[in-house]
Amino acid sequence: MTHPTTKHEARTLFREKRINLSDHEFKTLNKLLLSQVRLLEFPPVATVHLFLPMVGNREPDTVALAAWLRQQYPSIRLVLSKSDNRTFGMQHFVWDSATTLRDNRWGIPEPENGLAVHPREIDVVFVPLLAFDTQGNRVGYGKGFYDRFLSECRPDTLKIGLSLFGPITAIADADNYDVRLDTCVTPERIWRFTANTKP
Repeated sequence: MTHPTTKHEARTLFREKRINLSDHEFKTLNKLLLSQVRLLEFPPVATVHLFLPMVGNREPDTVALAAWLRQQYPSIRLVLSKSDNRTFGMQHFVWDSATTLRDNRWGIPEPENGLAVHPREIDVVFVPLLAFDTQGNRVGYGKGFYDRFLSECRPDTLKIGLSLFGPITAIADADNYDVRLDTCVTPERIWRFTANTKP
């Protein structure tokens, strides 16, 4: 898409693109996406925030990503969030074998218990999105949960989007409240948006 697109237009377009994927296409794209994620480099010890896929919404398979991270980087501490529908904020908890997960109102598995983690302790955030542009702006679901969360993280926290599709040229109505990605991983390649981004 070569012209600026509004957030509303991008949400509508990419929701439809995801829903229309066949099971085979969806599985293939997720395998390719994980292959690209494996090209990223992580510090020896890190706290990595993940999202778990929304049931029935064709989001990237972060369960497979978590399994790979645990195997490849056993010292990494994985973190999940629990959302507060009153404040549109999130609390964050270590995700380990003792964690109990329960689906929230949107069908997203969330931790019911665990060690609390402050956003400034988090080194890497894998960010859900519906679409992103070539400048690193993202379109989420419109509630602002992640923009609030990412603004609480350290400036050097890596913000890595995961998308089953490539970028649009520009999000026409991106604003100062939108937190840009450092990197976005797609099935075809890794997009980097800042000169000093690592990985």
